Amino acid sequence: MSALLAGFIAAPAAAQDTNETGIAEIIVTAQKREQSLQDTPLSVSAFGAAQMNARDVTNIGNVAAYVPNVEINSGKGDGGSTNAAIFIRGVGQNDFIFPTDPGVGVYVDGVYIARSIGAMMDLSDIERIEVLRGPQGTLYGKNTIGGAINIISSRPGNELSGQVRTTVGARDRIDVEGRISVPLIPDVLAIKIAAASKNQDGYVIRPDGTDLGDINVDAGRFAIAWNPSEDWTVDLSFDASRIRQNGSPQRLSDTFSFPGGLYDLYNAIAAPLVTARDGLPAGSLFDDRWVSSDRRVSNGTGPTRDKADVWGTNLTIAWEASPALTVKSITGYREMDAEIQVDMDQSPFPIIHTDEVQSENQFSQELQLSGATDDKRLHWLVGGYYFRERAHDLNQTLLASGLYDALELLPDALIPLVPGVPCPPPVAGLPCAGGAGNPFNALLDLDVRPQTALTTNNWAVFGQASYEVVPALTLTVGGRYSWERKRYFIDSIYPNSGRIATPPTHDERTWKNFAPKIGIDYRASDDVLLYASWSKGFKSGGWNPRPLTPEEFKSYDPEKLTAYEAGLKSRLLDGLMTFNLAGFYSQYKDLQLQTNSVSPTTGGLILTVDNAGSVDLYGFEAEILAAPLPGLDFNASVGYLHNEYQSLAAGTGYPITNKLPKAPAWTVALGAQYRFDLPGTMGGLTVRGDLSHRSKTYHDPANSLSIVQPAYTLVDARLAWTSSSEAFEVAIFGKNLTKEDYFTAAEFVPAFGVQNMVVGRPREWGLQLTARF
Repeated sequence: MSALLAGFIAAPAAAQDTNETGIAEIIVTAQKREQSLQDTPLSVSAFGAAQMNARDVTNIGNVAAYVPNVEINSGKGDGGSTNAAIFIRGVGQNDFIFPTDPGVGVYVDGVYIARSIGAMMDLSDIERIEVLRGPQGTLYGKNTIGGAINIISSRPGNELSGQVRTTVGARDRIDVEGRISVPLIPDVLAIKIAAASKNQDGYVIRPDGTDLGDINVDAGRFAIAWNPSEDWTVDLSFDASRIRQNGSPQRLSDTFSFPGGLYDLYNAIAAPLVTARDGLPAGSLFDDRWVSSDRRVSNGTGPTRDKADVWGTNLTIAWEASPALTVKSITGYREMDAEIQVDMDQSPFPIIHTDEVQSENQFSQELQLSGATDDKRLHWLVGGYYFRERAHDLNQTLLASGLYDALELLPDALIPLVPGVPCPPPVAGLPCAGGAGNPFNALLDLDVRPQTALTTNNWAVFGQASYEVVPALTLTVGGRYSWERKRYFIDSIYPNSGRIATPPTHDERTWKNFAPKIGIDYRASDDVLLYASWSKGFKSGGWNPRPLTPEEFKSYDPEKLTAYEAGLKSRLLDGLMTFNLAGFYSQYKDLQLQTNSVSPTTGGLILTVDNAGSVDLYGFEAEILAAPLPGLDFNASVGYLHNEYQSLAAGTGYPITNKLPKAPAWTVALGAQYRFDLPGTMGGLTVRGDLSHRSKTYHDPANSLSIVQPAYTLVDARLAWTSSSEAFEVAIFGKNLTKEDYFTAAEFVPAFGVQNMVVGRPREWGLQLTARF
């Protein structure tokens, strides 16, 4: 999936253009009507199109570095590099596989994107991005329990214009982007075509030379803007992306023996078989010899691939029926086909290999009626929404592969499955594995092939009204009623032995939800807005997506979150500075918690999802933008997040003192830019520096200490020359200048003694040429 583009996005502070007289306004549609960012009573960061090119933001994942209390990465290792695991204020979803749903909604031109595969979108041809923090259940609906990200593409203009941009850089980076907007009938009909091809070698290298973390994306977008009259606007767009990459930059970081796990048994009987079969060095075991001291080296040999084809179309029709009434229709259709092959153990042994083939299509229709009274004291919006999704998944997974074959080759039943049982068994029926045809061998056949299908239907009605009760004091009331039905099918077997993991099963669940909102804001002065709100949101329920026994297949209910928020929006120093502050307290209930544990009967893997806990979260976000002198800009943002479990099911095995994953306590971004003119018509130079910081981050619900990411800081810089006409620009930039070593995701799998990590991007440089007309 992609929104294709020719401009780039700006960080929260830089979202507002600055000029010699101060900071210009940016208009957002976070409340589904146009408002100044400084007049919107929400914790929202808005990103303009031009300035973020200075930060070399190339996809949606780069945004997190500049937004407080936001984390975006590729999530679980088996989701590949195109997966977007988005967390806002500690709420999100790390897993990619349906029926698991995201916890943060992503919208492109008002159309909800249901799946996270392919959602690590390239960013070209956009007008702006809006990051809304906190539940957005009233206006946006399901799966916005953590917040929402709005991506708004640029509309074809009434003047002939275009841009071509080429970027070259480290590891053979070659990006080519272009767009052209053509008015066919002045003020009536215009079209726009945008295309991009982005290519760069990876930075984690395998023995066969395969480079992980590479970029190979081709994308395009076509848009038509038609204004048949002053009262009507029609916008039709089509976008498509083709992704062909080698996979996420993973490496094995440790191997270990865990009590009750299969690490020792695998090395004792399966490793010799795999060594002989695959031609590995004599005496090879799955151990730390495959852990490289160089973070840029992986010893994986299994299949690795990220392939995705995504396309979609959007039709938006707006009719201004009268000065007090506007009718808008938003129709969207999207398709996604992906194949994700991952060698999660990153060694020559098939300890954890996944091959996922996933397809999905979705249709959505939203109808809005909105308006305002003549005196503008009342703004209102009501609407209806329908969403349908169909998805299929075939997953072939190897887990401790070779163990079953090794058991079949043993001369007798030599392996006790229960401590203390004598093997070979003196009497028949005792749980001892080994020997050809022994039925107990099937318990350690862990290579599994699940096939699943999902159909989702969601209907909703919603409304929100803001009324100025007395001058400067406005009350907002809203609500959304949602009805959702999910139908799920699973058929899962262990093909080597024929054992059933989950028999062919159809299940259906229906959920209903009402998401209210009450807010109040007070205009203390022309430059200061105070606000407070109470709101609720929910995330859809589903089923355990990876049951390895029939007993593990079960459903779970929706998550729910209640948020209290108070904030300040201000313009200071005669418009030379903005300061925005938001504080929040959230009650997060029925948390869909995944457990990764060891089977007490086989030593194999158990993966379950249950509504296993409730968490309280509180914190704040502060954002500052200042333009104290002509050409000089500063930006800063700080986020603080604290979370505490209030309840936690004993079955998880986690202590209640644990913290949520992907929820660092502190997120900080600082930036400075200075532009000055050169003599005569020589143009101007712009110098920019950026710093982003994340405090300690846990990567799994168990808070496994060996995969905790310590605090780290990234430093970037850029120098650009712009011609006096602004038609040409040449820039050189550097990323991660201090060569910080960090990782963005990690897995700790005790059943097999596997610990891996997804390596963060190293130091990079780039040279960029831009021409505009």
